[in-house]
Amino acid sequence: MDIRIFDSQELPLVLGALRGVAMADDRLVSTESQLLEGLALLHGSPLRAEELPEVTAAQLGRAVLDPHKRKRVVQLAIVMSLVEGQPKESSVAAVRELSQALEVPEEGLRVLDRVAHEHAMLARIDMVRRVQRFATSNDGPSFLRVALPMLLGLGQNPELAARYQALATLPVGTLGRGLYDHYRAHDFALPGEKGGLPELMLFHDVGHVVSGYGVEPQDEIQQAAFQAGFARTDGFVFLLFGILQFHVGLRITPIAKEQRGLFDVPKVLRALSRGAACRMDFSDHFDFFGHAPEQLDVLRERWGVPPI
Repeated sequence: MDIRIFDSQELPLVLGALRGVAMADDRLVSTESQLLEGLALLHGSPLRAEELPEVTAAQLGRAVLDPHKRKRVVQLAIVMSLVEGQPKESSVAAVRELSQALEVPEEGLRVLDRVAHEHAMLARIDMVRRVQRFATSNDGPSFLRVALPMLLGLGQNPELAARYQALATLPVGTLGRGLYDHYRAHDFALPGEKGGLPELMLFHDVGHVVSGYGVEPQDEIQQAAFQAGFARTDGFVFLLFGILQFHVGLRITPIAKEQRGLFDVPKVLRALSRGAACRMDFSDHFDFFGHAPEQLDVLRERWGVPPI
């Protein structure tokens, strides 16, 4: 999910329109200003939130014509509407106006609307479907068919488990040993062990090891942002997932409890930027065992992962 995509003429207009979304409830809180100014800094600009121009959805539609940039504007507008937590109907309406003006049918808007109207179950279903579609986009097996055995504590595969257990023999500091230690330190079952994570979702824990983020809720929202950054196809789903699960309090995964108020804007933007800078997409046919014996520090440098 690239983030530094707007030129110097577009950026003030985009941020001005996002400020309009924030102001839909007639106030601009400090975290919303942090998001606006943080996005400006990611583009190398020192723009201040209070100095941004007032920009209507129609004006932005005439100024930003590239479809990819338009899509990113709408996604950032969704993020803006969630900065304070539970979205308000006025914020949803402002995002919808942008979506219509830019002609972007972003699925996240439906999730946003359902969260705003407290239709939590429908919002969860929409998010699970989107994650499922992401996970199976590479012609893999059905996400639910693979994930259900894990959720039920089944799915043992001794041969597969042995392959991951053998990572314990690799030297400390390698990617493979780092992944093995990550699982054992947190009492997670390895792929192939009873209740183990399906290999289909291995990229999440590889991301933990590469990024250095922990597994506490305040770390998981940053890991979700890092994951959104490195995923080149629909990475936004992970950013939205992280904000909903660890900030809005919408429980999407049965593995982690829902949390509220953990959207630390500077840290999440930093994590998103780190992921976007990474030259490896761990969710797209990543050859984990081919890189497992290599030193993690060497791989981070090769892949362009900025320090935490």
